[in-house]
Parts: sequence; C-alpha cells; structure tokens
Amino acid sequence: MDPQVYAEEQERAKQEAARIAKMEQAARKTFADGFMKWYEAKLSKRKDGPDLLRAMQKDVLPKVGDMEIAKVARADLLACLDTVAARAPRMANRLLTTLKTFYKWAELRETVDVNPLGIVEAENVGGKLKSRERVLTDDEIVDLIRKLPVSGLSASVQAVLLIVLSTGCRLGEICSAEWQHVNGNVWTIPKENAKNGREHHITLSAFALAQFSVLQEIREGAWCVPSPKKIGDHQTRLSIGAAIYDRQTQKAQRQGRTAATDALTLNGGRWTAHDLRRTCASGMQELGIMPAVIDAVLNHKESKGVTQIYQRYDYSKEAADAWAKWGRHLAGLRAIATGNNVVPITG
Repeated sequence: MDPQVYAEEQERAKQEAARIAKMEQAARKTFADGFMKWYEAKLSKRKDGPDLLRAMQKDVLPKVGDMEIAKVARADLLACLDTVAARAPRMANRLLTTLKTFYKWAELRETVDVNPLGIVEAENVGGKLKSRERVLTDDEIVDLIRKLPVSGLSASVQAVLLIVLSTGCRLGEICSAEWQHVNGNVWTIPKENAKNGREHHITLSAFALAQFSVLQEIREGAWCVPSPKKIGDHQTRLSIGAAIYDRQTQKAQRQGRTAATDALTLNGGRWTAHDLRRTCASGMQELGIMPAVIDAVLNHKESKGVTQIYQRYDYSKEAADAWAKWGRHLAGLRAIATGNNVVPITG
C-alpha cells in the first residue's frame, strides 16, 4: 500500500475514533446537563424561556433528567408529554417544539446521534388546536367582577386580570411591569417586555388606574406584581394561568391547589387571561372604535410591505380615547355588579 494512502487512512481512522469517543463521553452526560447547557446558550435569550424552563422542570426533568442523554428514548419523552397533554394540550405542543429544537441543537454538536422526537408531530401529542375565539359578554364581565373578590385569588392577581381586561395588554406584560414604567396615567411597556419588541404606551382609564392603585397599596419593591414565593422576583403568567384554570375545573381538588374549583366558572365556558385581552378588543369594536385604533391599543405589529413602510401614524390620541371609552363601559358594568349606581363620566 502506498505509504501516503496508508497514512491518510490511519488519520481518518484516528479522527473517527476521536469522534466516537467524544460522542460516548457526551452520551454519559445526563439529559438535564445537556438541556441546561442549551438553555443557557439559547432558550434563556427568548422571552418565553423562563416559562418553558419551569414547565420542563415540572413535567420532564424529574422523569428523564438523571438519565444518560443517549439512553432517553422516544417513549420516555412521550410519556412526559402525554401527562402534560391530559391537562394542557397547548402546553404539551409547546414542550414538544422545545424538545425538538433542543435535540436539533444537540445533534449539530454531536451530543446525541439521533433525535428521538424527529417523527413526532403536534397532532400526536396535544393534537391540532383551533385558535381560541372566546369573548366574555357584558353579563359575564358583571359575573366575573362579582366573583373575583370571593374567588380566593390574591388582591394583586384580581387587579392584574382587570388590568388585562381594561387595557388589552398581554398577561406577561403586566406581570413583568415595574413601577418605574408607570408615570401618572401612562404605563409604558418597554420593548424587551413586548411580544413584538416595540415599546408601547398605554393611557390608563380611571378603571385601569384603580387597579394600579390596588397594586400600589400592597407594593413590595420594584415590581408591580411581586412574586408571592420568590423575593425580588415578579409573578409569572403561568402561575396566574394555573390559578384561573384551577377555579374552573369543576373537578376534585389537585394537591396543593384551591378547593374552590368552580369559583370563576362563567356561563360561556372556560376562559383564560388572554380571552380578557380579546374581550377588550371586541368590546371596543362594539363601541364603534376603528379597527386601526384597536390594533394600536393591542400593540399589533404593522403588516409588511407598503403599509409598514409608509403608514407611520400611531393613533396614540385615538387609542387614549378608546381606552377611556372602554373604561367607562367597564365602570358601568362594575356598578351593576356592585349595586353602585354612581358611574364616573370621565375615562
């Protein structure tokens, strides 16, 4: 054999042996080791990263975290996802996407040789989910306002839900709000807290301001909605979402959860905090407010193309009027709920 050819073959064999040894060493690492490395490198940079990590720590890592990453099989992961899907199909699908993205990252770095979830689709886990269209009627809003004080939710969470309803903000935006962002009757959502990465200014109606006053009375530092469990941190949208869900289950109490399993049940069926945002938009539409103004209220990103380039008016004045008009409507519903016939005539 030609000495050069022999040397090249030896070098290739050496490199292949080193590659296999590297993979074997990586395979001996636990699933949790690999996932947390990916979390620090990638997932932690995303706005939903902390929420997804909490979901993984609750339903996946306790079951497969200590296993060697190469020995974690599709059946192991699907067992975790099936448990989540039984109570929250949408979250199960989000975790599936998270795990598939993690495995793609791990494959590229030869931490694993194969993605066990490669052939698994959302329809195999949480199923194909329809877009929610739930909107609360005025009668349901009255019922909700009556039920909140006796629901067992903290005063701060009650205020948060009414802020979402009256401003159309996202639940995560109010959970991550700081008092430095609230100046008089203007609440600024910084771009890092906004889903579309664009700063948003909300002119608070009297109804919404009253909810911020509730939060101010129980203020504990920089966060508008401080965490009840972790000092120096804020409340999370997942914990509030779980608290709402638990009060509409009409099932036996889950361990560590409220016994008031129907405290927030409404006639139109199960509702979520995001449905309150949709209710705000639909309510404004019923009050005759222009769709473009409602988009400004919701901080929707402009469509691409010519509209995005040339139509730059932000409808800030009209949005302020819309929040005030919707706030007056909510104040009227609150008056019905509480039996107080005195309704303020200003926003």
